[in-house]
Amino acid sequence: MNILTIPYIAGGISHLIPLYVLQQKYLTNITGVKNQFLVNNNSQRFLMMQGVDCVPIDYGFDENLIMSKDLLKINQCVVEMEKKAYEMVKPSLIIEDTACFTPLIAEKNDLPRVSIQRTGIFRYIDKFFRNDKHIHSFHKGSNFVKSVDSSNLYNSELSMFKAADLCFLEKYIKPKAKIIPGISTIERLPDNITDRESYFYSGPLLVMDKPSKDLSARLEDFLNNNKQKPIVFITTGTVDRTPIENFIEFFVKRNYAVITTCNCEINDKYKQEVFYNRLFPLHYICGISNLVIHQCSASIYNYPIMNRVASLTIGTQCYDREDIALRLQELGVSGHIPHPDDNPDYWNVFLEMVDRFEKNTLTDFDMLDKLAAEINETMASFKMEKVIEYALA
Repeated sequence: MNILTIPYIAGGISHLIPLYVLQQKYLTNITGVKNQFLVNNNSQRFLMMQGVDCVPIDYGFDENLIMSKDLLKINQCVVEMEKKAYEMVKPSLIIEDTACFTPLIAEKNDLPRVSIQRTGIFRYIDKFFRNDKHIHSFHKGSNFVKSVDSSNLYNSELSMFKAADLCFLEKYIKPKAKIIPGISTIERLPDNITDRESYFYSGPLLVMDKPSKDLSARLEDFLNNNKQKPIVFITTGTVDRTPIENFIEFFVKRNYAVITTCNCEINDKYKQEVFYNRLFPLHYICGISNLVIHQCSASIYNYPIMNRVASLTIGTQCYDREDIALRLQELGVSGHIPHPDDNPDYWNVFLEMVDRFEKNTLTDFDMLDKLAAEINETMASFKMEKVIEYALA
C-alpha cells in the first residue's frame, strides 16, 4: 500500500516531526506499507539520511514568490505540487499535518485521509474563558497562510477554486481518521463531538534527541561557568515572536542561568549568564532545567511533564495554545502568564508565579507523575495499524 505524507508547508519542524515519528516508530513496522513524504529539499536530505522515502518534488516556495505576498499564486503553487505528488505516488491513503489543501487530492479522489489534529481544531474549553480577539497560531507570524483556517472560514483568495472544489476544502477538518499527538486528560474532546471513534490518541509524537558534540561542549562550558545557579529554559519556538527579553533579564538579575532560543541584545549583555541557540534538543534541555517557560505550541508542553520539571506558559494570543496552557494550569502542573495586551497586570502575575516556583508551590508533582504515566500508557497502547484499518474501512 502506498501512502503519501504531507506536513504543513510553512510549519517548519513542528509539523514535520510528528509525521516523522509516525513513520519511524510505527509505519516502518507495518508490512506492505510504502510511505513517501512531500517536503522541501532541505527536509528531503534529512529524511533520506534516516531511510525515509521522499517524493522528488521541492515542496517549498521560491523566495520571490513569498516576497510578492501574492496569496493567489502561492495557493496555486501548493495545489499544483500536491496534485503532482499524488499523480507520482498513486497513494491509497493520505496522512497530513495541517496541509489544508489535501482534500483536493484525498476526498476529491475518494481516498481516505488521516490528519494530525490538536486542541485548536476540536476546542473544548468553556466559552467563558475564550478571548474573541485571539486567533489560531496558523494565522500568526510570517507564514504565507491566511487562506484556510482551522475554524473552516475562507478568505477571498480561495476564489481560484471552483464551487465543487470549495466543497471538498470545507471537509478539511473532518478527515476519515484523526490522530491526537497527546493524551486525553490534556487534549480533551468535547462531550458532544461526533464520530468519537475516529479520534486516536497517540501520546506525544516527539523526538528524544540529544545535543551534538559541539552543542554539548558549549553547554558544558556554560554550565561550568554558572555552577550552583538554577537553570531556566525560555523559548517561544521557531515561529512566534512574542517578546521575552524582559523575562530573560529578570532571571539573570535574580542569579539564574538562562538558556533560550530568543536572540536579543540582552544575550550579548549577559554573555556569561545567557546561552542562546536557535534550536535545542528539547527533551535534553528540559531535563537539565529547573524551570521551563514556553509558548505552549505543538507538543512542547509534554517535555516538562516527561522530565518532571516545573513550567510556565506565555500568552501569545493564539487560542490553540491558550486552551492547552489554561488546561495545564487547571491541572496544577503549570502556571500561565497572560499576554500584555490581554492583561496589563501580566508582570505581577509573572512575579507571583516565580514566587510560587521558588517556594515550591507552583507544581503539583503528584499530578505531574500521573500525566507522565498516562503519556507512557498512551504511547504503548497506540496502534497505527488500527488507525489505517479504520481509515480504509
